[in-house]
Amino acid sequence: MTIEKTTAYVLKTLPYRESSGIFHLMTENHGLINGIAKGIRKKKTSASFLERGFLIETLLYVKPHRDLCILGDVCILNFFPKTRVSLIGNAVRDAMFEMVLATVSTGHPYPELFQVLTLFLGFLENNNNFFPKPILLWKFYHEFASIMGFGFNLANCIICQRTMSDLPGGYLVIEKGGLVCEGCAQKKDTGFFIQKQTLEYLNPAFMAFKTTEGPQFSLLEVRRLTRLFASYCQYHCDSCFEHKALAFLDSLLVCDVFESRTLQAKVI
Repeated sequence: MTIEKTTAYVLKTLPYRESSGIFHLMTENHGLINGIAKGIRKKKTSASFLERGFLIETLLYVKPHRDLCILGDVCILNFFPKTRVSLIGNAVRDAMFEMVLATVSTGHPYPELFQVLTLFLGFLENNNNFFPKPILLWKFYHEFASIMGFGFNLANCIICQRTMSDLPGGYLVIEKGGLVCEGCAQKKDTGFFIQKQTLEYLNPAFMAFKTTEGPQFSLLEVRRLTRLFASYCQYHCDSCFEHKALAFLDSLLVCDVFESRTLQAKVI
């Protein structure tokens, strides 16, 4: 048995017997793991209230050829209080976790993915404005796809190689992992069209900017593109699962559609 201290995000929790819990964690050193914390629900400490979305530090007791690690000395580092009390924030966070849990294999280190979760969960927590939160998912799916090896080719038309920045946008061909321009598109389905301002917002260079201003998107456009990018990741991960968190987020946006017609993006 090996023992190691690690930092981890709690992606999912399950009660186990009367006093224990099973936790699905994205760890800094070991990637996605499943761990059991024995007796944690009967202890009178803050750690007994572990919930999805918490950042913790814990000892891992790892046994070879065991699906479950044993967790010990659990300490909560951050419980993201602002995100916890926001329906939109919860839905965006859970959609990220949903994608990770459904597509990432356990036991393989993904340090870049851990850092991406740190970046986006921190931005979600520290940004009180409702508007950027759903759009933040686009950037997460974009970064997630790149880390997993099937990144979006958004710079050029995959057929004629024309630069997309010189065009009004292009059609996403999910199975080929890129865009085709208006002239090369055989099937011009508006459901797969990504406009220029969206491509500019997804530009990785924008991640370094610190501004509160960005392009505006209609709520209908936000709902369409969020589903499109999620479908892209699901297709290339060869994973079939139900987007429950994404469906909940969509229902929240539907409820808000008559109150606010546009979302103002923030660039991070």
